Amino acid sequence: MGKVSPEHLDALCELDNITLGAAAVRLEKSSGIQVKMIKPKAEEFSMGEAINKIPAEEKVGIVLAYTGDYGGEMAFIFSKSDISVLTDALIAQGKADNFDSAMMFIGQEIAEGINESLAMLISRSNLSCSAQAVLEERPPFEDDVVFIEIQLKLNGGQVDSRFWHLVPVELGNKLASDMLGELDAQLEQFEKRAKQEKQEKKEKKEEERQQKTEEDELIPDIMVEVAVRLANKKMVFQDLWDINPGDVIEFPQYVSQPVELVYKQKVIAMAQVVVVGERFGVRITEVKDYAKGISS
Repeated sequence: MGKVSPEHLDALCELDNITLGAAAVRLEKSSGIQVKMIKPKAEEFSMGEAINKIPAEEKVGIVLAYTGDYGGEMAFIFSKSDISVLTDALIAQGKADNFDSAMMFIGQEIAEGINESLAMLISRSNLSCSAQAVLEERPPFEDDVVFIEIQLKLNGGQVDSRFWHLVPVELGNKLASDMLGELDAQLEQFEKRAKQEKQEKKEKKEEERQQKTEEDELIPDIMVEVAVRLANKKMVFQDLWDINPGDVIEFPQYVSQPVELVYKQKVIAMAQVVVVGERFGVRITEVKDYAKGISS
């Protein structure tokens, strides 16, 4: 005993949680019966201890096999009376001829659910899973096994049962090791990508800072034209047409009110009119926020 580490037991639980979740979706679609598999719990036992952990009521099992980079058989054991909810539905729909063929159908759906998830979890390995046989006796394993107990709910919980996944220790360790290795590789890749993105953002920020510095150095040499807008007034076109030299046009703005400093038809500041010697000038009283970025 003690051939499977706690880390590997946790990994096998997570493997079942994902792969059997995919299998449950397939079984629900094929049978029309709600299928939910939850809460895997893994322990290591001798084969005899594992069999004794399963209640003595009538059971039925399915043997599945992995092929590819490494081979190995495992078994799923169900309560015969509980799983009959699924087998009866499959027989009624003509997808199976009898109980055994219905169990093989269930086994193959579980295998396909495992295969769907396996490529994501263990992409480095060439693995596939398939149903081999219906089992009504003790699984053909001699060595110690990882004993995974899983809750099974059918028809929205009308059938609340358990089933058991028995994985020989050697096969379980290989699956767990490959899965954890894959996760470590993905984590390393993620950290590398995050570090690269951080460096790229830093370089981009520095480039933008340098570019702005260069632009700021050029600004004093650029000649621009600004205007002072004293006031605005709307007039009827006929009145505008009739103006003559000497006419006085009154504007609504008071002499003491601020005037507008304009650049490219945009008000960039407010000011007061002042006299500088014999010249006309303005004293800035307010600078608009957007005027800070006018150079862009």
